[in-house]
Amino acid sequence: MAEVAIVTPSSRSLAVSRVGGVARFLRPFLPHFGAVLLFSWGMVFVAWLLLPQARTVELVIPSGTADLVARGETVAALPTTLLLRRGDTLVLLNEDDQPHRIGAIWAEPGRATRTIVGGALQDAGAVACSFHPGGSIGVSPQARPGVEQTVFPTLLLFFPLAGATVLTLSIVRRLDHA
Repeated sequence: MAEVAIVTPSSRSLAVSRVGGVARFLRPFLPHFGAVLLFSWGMVFVAWLLLPQARTVELVIPSGTADLVARGETVAALPTTLLLRRGDTLVLLNEDDQPHRIGAIWAEPGRATRTIVGGALQDAGAVACSFHPGGSIGVSPQARPGVEQTVFPTLLLFFPLAGATVLTLSIVRRLDHA
């Protein structure tokens, strides 16, 4: 049998009076909430601006890769897709005894080759490579997150700061009235 809650006028008015009391308590703080929200977004926006535009992406080709590829085997240590941003530095470190390439970039045995990502390498869905049996590696362009990505971190920062603001201003008001 289902339980039925009986709501009496007195219990409803009690809930309304509690909500009204909270609203009356928070009303003087509303102007401060706008400032706290603006401050929170400003902090998150500065962090967003400071995100590194370019990174160094290192790709290590292990010893024995050419032999595995010749047998049609994949090299577990190598990714099937590279996530690259325009301006990243791609470092191709060849620890194999054979030269390898990705796109137009060649890495001699025992050497590291550096290149700045841009143009065809960053915009291609896949580029030719010598270290995968299929002869190509996927390239996924990765953009800087959009400014809309600052909303959730702003809210995460806003609520504790708003609570601290209410607490601080409540204490200051009580000290002023004392």
